[in-house]
Amino acid sequence: MKLLNKIMLSMVATGAVMASSASFAQSSNDAQTSPRYSAYNYGSIGITNHDGGDSIIAQGSYEFSSPYYVSGYYRNFDSDTAGSNDAFGIKLARYFWLSQGLTADLGVRAGNVDWGPVDSSFWGVEGILRQRIDQFEVYAGAGWVDYSDAGTDNQYQVGVNYYLQNNLSVGVGYQDDEFGDGLRLRASYHF
Repeated sequence: MKLLNKIMLSMVATGAVMASSASFAQSSNDAQTSPRYSAYNYGSIGITNHDGGDSIIAQGSYEFSSPYYVSGYYRNFDSDTAGSNDAFGIKLARYFWLSQGLTADLGVRAGNVDWGPVDSSFWGVEGILRQRIDQFEVYAGAGWVDYSDAGTDNQYQVGVNYYLQNNLSVGVGYQDDEFGDGLRLRASYHF
């Protein structure tokens, strides 16, 4: 119950900070400008090749009130030695338009991971920079996660998405997640 209280308090505090961050505020014209693509409304499926196995991930995001969005994922990890494990998470975040095609995302996240004999809840924070250049979107991010039964972890991600159309993209990236680092391939539908 204490972990749930910490997660809720962290989400409320981060939401208040993001809502009141006037230093990142854009002019009213910039805030009303929407991108040529929908980076924050999508559903995707991907596969990651980790050092000790592979994982399949289904994830999605929905911009419920510009510039705020919620995203979530479910990951199933098939270990070479320990069988199948899974993880799921949800993130509440805000993005900031920094310049033409450049955005920064800041958010809090929470979830659960199953490492076989150990289940662990987690919460954390994450920041991502995205740069859209024509049909390409390059991104890099870092985060910090506190596992209830496994200490803390710094996580990162880098990659590129290629938009085949405004509503369809494919991507490749390298990321560190609950099951270690690895190369990730994904396909996304944007709405």
